[in-house]
Amino acid sequence: MSFVARFLLTNETPTLEKLQPFVENNIKQNHAQYVAKHKGIIIGWADICPHDHPTMAHVGILGMGIIEGYRGQSIGKRLIETTINHAWQHGLERIELEVFADNPAAIALYEQVGFQREGLKPKARKVDGVYQDIVDMGMLR
Repeated sequence: MSFVARFLLTNETPTLEKLQPFVENNIKQNHAQYVAKHKGIIIGWADICPHDHPTMAHVGILGMGIIEGYRGQSIGKRLIETTINHAWQHGLERIELEVFADNPAAIALYEQVGFQREGLKPKARKVDGVYQDIVDMGMLR
């Protein structure tokens, strides 16, 4: 299983053409959308978008990733902290995320910045006959 398939919900890395409208909309809507660059190349990203349903618009959903060669350098931590601060400043009251249970480094990072484990979804995903559990995490303002 590829890295993308192992740690992201998608099986393929999205193309720039597919990501561009999402990122542009986040910026237009003033949602938390940040990237880390090294020598002009994007090496990581983090975003928090409010939930689509009006009764849950106070809840943001965190998505993030760091390219493999740049992990373990506090880049993810700085991206998440910046993104969370943006979300709080723009009125969000709760932030949630889902992470695969077999990604202990990501879970540790999320706990380090204040997320708490809220639940476990056993066998929540199946790729090539292999199941993965998902850990639900959240934080309140």
